[in-house]
Amino acid sequence: MIMCETSAIKISDVGKMFKIFPNKFESLRDALNDSFGICRWLPLRKALYQEFWALRGISLDLKAGSRIGIIGRNGAGKSTLLKLITGNYNPTEGTIAVNGKIQALLESGAGFHPEFTGYENIKASLIYQGLSNVEIEEAIVDIASFTELGNFLQQPFKTYSMGMQARLTFATATAINPNILIVDEVLGAGDAYFFGKSQERMQNLVEKSGASVLLVSHALDQITRFCNEAIWIERGKVVKRGSPFEVVDSYVAFTQVLEERRLKAKNMKVRSNKYSYDHMHLYTDSLTVNFEITGSAGAVCDVKEISLIHDGDVEDRIAVGDAQDANPYQTGCLTLGGSDWSTPMIDKDSCWRGLKIDKGQQKASGLALFHSYGFFSGLYTLKVCYRCKGNPSMIISLKKNGVDILQNCTLSADGEDWIDAIISIPGLGLKSVEASSDQIQNGDSSNAAKSFGKADNESRSLIHWTGEGSLIIDNVRILGDAGAEKTIFRVGNSLTLELSITAKRNGHYQLLPTATLYRQDGVFVSNFIGDIHVFDMSDGQQVTCNLILDELNLGDGYYTFSVAIFENIVSESSRYDLISRGYEFQVVGNESLHSAFVFQHISHWTFSGGDISTSRTGFHN
Repeated sequence: MIMCETSAIKISDVGKMFKIFPNKFESLRDALNDSFGICRWLPLRKALYQEFWALRGISLDLKAGSRIGIIGRNGAGKSTLLKLITGNYNPTEGTIAVNGKIQALLESGAGFHPEFTGYENIKASLIYQGLSNVEIEEAIVDIASFTELGNFLQQPFKTYSMGMQARLTFATATAINPNILIVDEVLGAGDAYFFGKSQERMQNLVEKSGASVLLVSHALDQITRFCNEAIWIERGKVVKRGSPFEVVDSYVAFTQVLEERRLKAKNMKVRSNKYSYDHMHLYTDSLTVNFEITGSAGAVCDVKEISLIHDGDVEDRIAVGDAQDANPYQTGCLTLGGSDWSTPMIDKDSCWRGLKIDKGQQKASGLALFHSYGFFSGLYTLKVCYRCKGNPSMIISLKKNGVDILQNCTLSADGEDWIDAIISIPGLGLKSVEASSDQIQNGDSSNAAKSFGKADNESRSLIHWTGEGSLIIDNVRILGDAGAEKTIFRVGNSLTLELSITAKRNGHYQLLPTATLYRQDGVFVSNFIGDIHVFDMSDGQQVTCNLILDELNLGDGYYTFSVAIFENIVSESSRYDLISRGYEFQVVGNESLHSAFVFQHISHWTFSGGDISTSRTGFHN
């Protein structure tokens, strides 16, 4: 690594590419070539592999004494970036400049020998850090006091629980004052008591020692507490950088959109009655996009963006040729196996991959795949940004869960400039054609399509108890202030639970609606029992009733509703219909002091014996 005098760590346009081999033989061929240059002497072809870029275009400047927090979802590339900085990986492109000695806490127990005792591991680690015998003895006393492990320090490290390992590794790493400290989620390890101690120790380290700190954490309060700058990484790219509060707010807004989509899809699946309980939280729908070009040898079509748009808003996007464009763990990705996609191409303005017709061939094809918790009703379109050379013909076909929904859509191939094509997607919403059970079990290659289906004997079905059957709950929706379906609510907002009830025969009905609210862990929160209403209804006629919670006074977390309708009293003999714990929503936005409660009652304190000037309710945002 390069030494840099102006910054503790400076990263410039760094990228990390991993080679994905189709089999072990190709991996061995590549290893032999890298180690011995065997392909230079033998008439063997180069190993076949696909390029997977975990990171690309990453720049970061950690000034001496500053503290940068790195946030992002699992798989975004955060840990890969830290391993590049610590030298565990070498960058494929770009430079990393370091000025100072790095102390890294990348995982609990890393660098500790399982057969050594706690004391032996402490001493070995401190010797490696270059401490003198006197400094080591002082540090051992400090570590033993902080960890409170007592006689366990004389036992082999392999006998420790995960929490005990976290205590020892964290205490040892922070016993000295490093120039640069890198922490990857270790603050989140251990019990609540140790977490509090580690927070205080970390605070002293970053504020009193002047160490430069890189902190990766899913605990966003740690980022805002310890850091003076934050970076948000998504799919191997920096999405946003700036003040911790600004970046964290943007990241939270992004994740809430994704969570809203998941919860809406779950509630939609409940209403559809086509999914087993085990599939409620899975990616159960998929859209396969097949590109095919035909023409003369040498003709090529480059693609740099494929976006799935729902009612005018981008729901998912594949930046083709950019980092993680073929990551199968992302909801939108290219499929490289069996496709003719080129390696990623890049210039100063954009990234892309190409589909080229090779000599002796007449066509080339490539696949892209979008996974979804469920496609909603509404207008779906596909945006494709592409350009063509050599006058090929470019055709796009679409499948939902293995079923053709659009075939042979021909795109214009005139000119060599980038073109944005917008393609309407028919029949993608829930009410459209669904894959049959045979297609699910035997057809499409998509794992998402295979996970769709009705409950089998090993699946837990949604609990739906019909009573005498004259009235049924036909639909349930959770609505926000504007009357639109919503699943994430800020504390204090209004929530409406809407029940659509259908008569199965002509009759004179008494109707008593009820709802029961549970926290996701099963804790009972409240019953909501309505008044009895009387209706004359004909077969197939529908009525709607709403439960309105004017101000949500719930703690942060997930909640579910059970709903039921009765004739005149809440009893099994009087029940028309019941759906148990089928409709989920989330509450956010409480202050940290209030976030853990189940329910906050409206209240106020009163005082006597003094000059009281103000009072306020105990519940506030």
